[in-house]
Amino acid sequence: MNEKKYVLFIVEGNSDHTFYGEYFNDLISKNNLDLDIKVTGGDILTKKVDNPVNLIKKAFNEELVKTKLEETDFVQIIQICDIDGSYFSEEQFKVDDRKEYYDKSYLYSPYGEPNIYVRDQASKKYLINKWKTKYQNQTILSKQESIKMDGGTNIPYRLFYVSLFLEHLLKNDPLIDPHDKRDCVEDYLEYNDIDSFIELLKSKKNSDNFGASWEIIEQKKGDYTPSSNLNILVDKLQNDLVEQ
Repeated sequence: MNEKKYVLFIVEGNSDHTFYGEYFNDLISKNNLDLDIKVTGGDILTKKVDNPVNLIKKAFNEELVKTKLEETDFVQIIQICDIDGSYFSEEQFKVDDRKEYYDKSYLYSPYGEPNIYVRDQASKKYLINKWKTKYQNQTILSKQESIKMDGGTNIPYRLFYVSLFLEHLLKNDPLIDPHDKRDCVEDYLEYNDIDSFIELLKSKKNSDNFGASWEIIEQKKGDYTPSSNLNILVDKLQNDLVEQ
């Protein structure tokens, strides 16, 4: 049996891998644990399934195969998701074919009434259905405290959110050009240490209570205020409260 114990982070992309790896490696190592980051290569929460817990089990099992680790080597699974437009109401999706969408299928519109613009009705229907699925999966997984794996190991699990997307949290700007997102992450990492990262999360928190942090974004509905509940995870790691 491996003497090391691991915390598995499930994130959506390579920029997330770089960013969270930088800061959470420091916090987790203080708990005598190692960080193993699983990049899903996209947003697994937009996938329509009978039970979203199976999405997490699939990502976990893929990591076991890749790393040759055992179920019992992991003491925690942390998933970090962007919330995208999953809390916007259908009325906030507006069709406007006069706007420049370039290679995107939608445009955030934070000024005045908070809306999301799409080029046509087909794009509107697709996006609403996609983010409705994400909303449903988030609702279930945000209440999930542990996951029983195929080998019988019950591993503590938590789903955390970070604004519409990571760079929205860092820049307070939902309109950042997709081509500038990598530079945004790299610039933040270069000029901000772990203490700055912790202060950022404190300044963007909705609550210090995990359940309440999800209830608040549910109540806000479509909202462009950058926020995250990762402050709760940081507090636990700083106080050695990772379940072992």
